[in-house]
Amino acid sequence: MRSKKIRLIVVRHGETPANLSGLVVGRSEDRLTANGREQMTKIRQTLKNYAPFLAVYASPMERCVESVQLVAPEYDPIYDGRLAERELGDLRNYRIDELWQNPLWNSLEVERTSAGAETLLAGLLRTQDFLNDLKAKYPTGGTVLLVTHSFISRCLWILTENITDPAQMSDFLHPNSEIRQYKYNIV
Repeated sequence: MRSKKIRLIVVRHGETPANLSGLVVGRSEDRLTANGREQMTKIRQTLKNYAPFLAVYASPMERCVESVQLVAPEYDPIYDGRLAERELGDLRNYRIDELWQNPLWNSLEVERTSAGAETLLAGLLRTQDFLNDLKAKYPTGGTVLLVTHSFISRCLWILTENITDPAQMSDFLHPNSEIRQYKYNIV
């Protein structure tokens, strides 16, 4: 029996002011810059090479709402909170290089830091829950477009590629407006 797969086409939202400054804003709302809107408009044509999509899912964060409207206006996106950016608790507006030094930031042991930020474990758990729902919804496989954040793309990569090395997990970055492709086995 041939294994069935869901092909995940994952787009990280376009550039935002926080991306330019190197700040991590988590679930704080941040709109796209003019360049971010242009990035999304440019990749719209490329995404047609992966279509048709069974469905289009997006984070409900404003930067992803804007992005999905630009890259897939012909679809009615499903906004799913499990695709939202990491909850930062009291760690908002730190620079990313400062947060990477926090030993709990990429923890696979606890779900929250003492500052209330989601760890990698928390992201993996909610991303796995999302994937389980996709498997139930699309049991025969197909292609799904996701417009989300680097953190969720990293979780998708870890789960679909069975990455187990914590150092490798920590090195992952999904640049703005880049398209990534992952395959999720159904059976």
